[in-house]
Amino acid sequence: MPTNLRRPVLQVLCIVFLFLVGNASSALAAQASAEQSGWDLALTGGFVASGLTDPVWALGTVAGSPTRVVIRAKDQESDVLLGAALFLQVHHTHVPWIAPLSFGVGLRDSGRAVFYFGSALRMGPHASFTGGVAVGPIAALPAGVVEGRAVADTNALSNLITRTSHSWFTGVTYTFATIR
Repeated sequence: MPTNLRRPVLQVLCIVFLFLVGNASSALAAQASAEQSGWDLALTGGFVASGLTDPVWALGTVAGSPTRVVIRAKDQESDVLLGAALFLQVHHTHVPWIAPLSFGVGLRDSGRAVFYFGSALRMGPHASFTGGVAVGPIAALPAGVVEGRAVADTNALSNLITRTSHSWFTGVTYTFATIR
């Protein structure tokens, strides 16, 4: 090869090499960035409030009925149930301020478990505000006992059963650990 062509050929080869290496390094940088970003799972715990409250019944009198009947004492019922829960929150590193999936379990009075399903707004790497649907047991009348009807046994309300119900919930949690 003539000496006057070596220099331009070397320059072209260098440009092609740098172009390929530049694209390769960009691809490697993009791959490293992709490994750093993605979905993350956070373990959080905190305090929750829900509308999953127990109804309260009592034996009372109703005008026109000679015997006592089962009545609901709404003035003695709680409006909000307070509790503590642990959550698993799924969020993406590109949008770290929202956790579209938040699953939790908590304990309420009498050691009954409540399950929480919803979303969360993350306020930094540790605190979050979560809300959604709470599913759990609430008190119910035993079989054969009906609200507004007379009962044969005055102890009919001492052995209430439970049934599964759902309601709203909201909570404030703190992140203890993340997968990444």
